[in-house]
Amino acid sequence: MSAFLGPIHYWVFHKITLQEELIQDMIKASSENNWDSKLEEKLSEACGTIENKPLEDIIDGANIHGWLQSRISVTEGRLSLAVTELLKAEPERKKELIRIAFEFGKKHGVPENADTEEAFQAICDSLIDGMPCDRVNEVLEQSELITRWQQTACVHSSYWEQLGETSEVYYELRRAIIEGMLSSTRLSFHAEEGNIYELVMQ
Repeated sequence: MSAFLGPIHYWVFHKITLQEELIQDMIKASSENNWDSKLEEKLSEACGTIENKPLEDIIDGANIHGWLQSRISVTEGRLSLAVTELLKAEPERKKELIRIAFEFGKKHGVPENADTEEAFQAICDSLIDGMPCDRVNEVLEQSELITRWQQTACVHSSYWEQLGETSEVYYELRRAIIEGMLSSTRLSFHAEEGNIYELVMQ
């Protein structure tokens, strides 16, 4: 099977497994805080699961692109449902979910001496933004000191909207992840109007 798989397929699957790790962190917090002891069951029943196995052992070799896209849909559905279920019962839990997201980002932190180009690549290597062919992040300016990019489309909103929510909380969690990833560096993350973002060396 590995002969049919290229680095880009492993790259996409790595991002899927990272997001599932974040979801598992939330499930663990839900159990430890007595929020919802059946959260995992709800997610698996409604959205499916992400298998914790090597990609070459589970992927459909006859439909590699479709299989990866379907797993993106599974993990995006699981994340949106997990957050929605937890906040619907108690909106104040958002502070804890943002803390969990920050700690998750910190756990997968960017090296402290990274410049903005390296940090941007690390973010792209870690966070799901659809499939590579979606070309969601368009770089506007890039150097060691500043990287600016525009998000050309939101590939996350539909998963939240089908639950009657907006993707606003997703972007709060995403920001916390990025800030966690940058927490040991001299870099800062900024959001501007028009879905433009930047990393700046302080």
